[in-house]
Amino acid sequence: MSQPLFKKVAFIGLGLIGSSLARVIVAEKLATTIVASTRSQKTLEDAKSLGLIQEGFYDPVEAVKGADLVVLALPVRATQKV
Repeated sequence: MSQPLFKKVAFIGLGLIGSSLARVIVAEKLATTIVASTRSQKTLEDAKSLGLIQEGFYDPVEAVKGADLVVLALPVRATQKV
């Protein structure tokens, strides 16, 4: 693939499912930029150090600004709050 499908992908939640999907997007070069929003500073730091995201946010509204694709990778009950 010569060009990524997405300029910016935003993840809300980076648990097992979110981080696995981010890993595939990175490996397949499907996005120019990947960002995420989580409640945990450690999760954001780990995701950055693993190369899964370029930028992390606590506020999901900030994370999704300008995103071509938004991935909600949250437990079902948590999606009611987002």
